[in-house]
Amino acid sequence: MTATTKPLPAIPTVVRLRLIGTRLTYSFGLLVVLLILWQMAASLSPSPFFPTPLRIFANAGELFLGGSPSTLFLTPAVTKDTFGTLGRVLLGFTLGSIAGLAIGVAIGLRRILREVTDPVVEFLRSIPATATLPLFIVLLGGGDNMRVAFIAYGISWFVLINTANGVGSIHPTQLAMGKAFRLPWHRQLTGIILPAAMPKVFAGLRIAMTGALMFAIVSEFMLATNGIGFQLIQAQGRFQILNMWSWMLLLAVLGLLLNSILEMVENRLLAWHRLARS
Repeated sequence: MTATTKPLPAIPTVVRLRLIGTRLTYSFGLLVVLLILWQMAASLSPSPFFPTPLRIFANAGELFLGGSPSTLFLTPAVTKDTFGTLGRVLLGFTLGSIAGLAIGVAIGLRRILREVTDPVVEFLRSIPATATLPLFIVLLGGGDNMRVAFIAYGISWFVLINTANGVGSIHPTQLAMGKAFRLPWHRQLTGIILPAAMPKVFAGLRIAMTGALMFAIVSEFMLATNGIGFQLIQAQGRFQILNMWSWMLLLAVLGLLLNSILEMVENRLLAWHRLARS
């Protein structure tokens, strides 16, 4: 006679909604309060430089969602500038992350390599990436290739250093286990090294994602013909304050969205890490 297990009771809808509401309150409650205070302060003391949030939201709706049905009501500000910036961000982030991950693993696995490369890494990463933009312009011109290379270079340091630290902190017993079982190198890499270092790798990736968006905007301040950075600097030069705030609002939304997506991927891949710590 086999024992039967009763299924776990389903969570009531009311409780589920209450949990969702509590989470949203914790996540966005402070932001809503700050927006309300901003709205009140800007209404009581009007300033051309600090419009109310309601005016900014209304202007952003017209700027980004005032297109035709054929473009899903998206304006060229989205289809040309926003998508252009996002394309550069994602491509630069991907290339820089791959380079940082590969070099970081190599440095982390070899102590002699860490000692040799440490002065060079510390020297180069001490130079602000934004200060190297003129060099990229001289070498690669003012096109998209330059911007993608600049983004990849800027964010690669975040991934490289965190990956090297993560791999370097792996206990020698874990590495010896792979050798004892005579696992092929790629199995050791994907089954032991990367999973053990992945928490620190993702810490670098999340910083790198924010950096990629920042470097993209900076690169579009110079010699650009489209992009969020280009439109932002144009709005500033033309004294279009509402447009300037609308572009900054879009940047905040994009940054939050990109980091949320990366956080979901991290939670999915590192669920075992949270269980091990609990």
